[in-house]
Amino acid sequence: MMSNSEHSFASPAAAGYMVLTFYLICLFPIGIGLAPASMATVLIPLGFAGGIVQVIVGIIELRNKVIVGGNIMCGFSAFMFLGLWENLLKVLNLMPANTVSVNGFIFMVMGIYMVGFTLPSLHKNLISGIFMITTDIFFCGMGISQLFGIPILSTIAYWSIVPIVITAMWQAIAEVLNTSMGRTIVKMGSPILKNLQQQMN
Repeated sequence: MMSNSEHSFASPAAAGYMVLTFYLICLFPIGIGLAPASMATVLIPLGFAGGIVQVIVGIIELRNKVIVGGNIMCGFSAFMFLGLWENLLKVLNLMPANTVSVNGFIFMVMGIYMVGFTLPSLHKNLISGIFMITTDIFFCGMGISQLFGIPILSTIAYWSIVPIVITAMWQAIAEVLNTSMGRTIVKMGSPILKNLQQQMN
């Protein structure tokens, strides 16, 4: 008989991707200038809900021994809570409006972590690989842009949200449909580093 400590959870990754897309699709129009900066207040409730969901997802993923996805989800949750508190404190005039001198370092460090975590996805499947590469572009682009005042990198970073959202949605739908149906409904594509995957098998 299976004990509680041996209980296996279903993959919660789809929920993590869902709240990530909610958050990013709100950030995108603000970042490219389609929506006023004041609309960043919408990120307050999204950051609260998304941060909670992603930390739960991360913990369950780690419980299921999914080390890369679990750690990334926990890291994403921290960024959502950062967005929540930054926007809330700025609205309350308890934080300076311009925090790029500090945020640049935070984004850059996260970017380095993401680059370091990218390799497994490059030999996993195409969609996962694109998701990680574009996420690297987002965090590193934002970090370098804010640290060194290079606006074009910020623009590129915000536009990288488009493929991030598409591939996150793709992975969430594939995870749920393919698992629940017991067969491949949504294909993920061949890995970017297919030869590396063959060598590792």
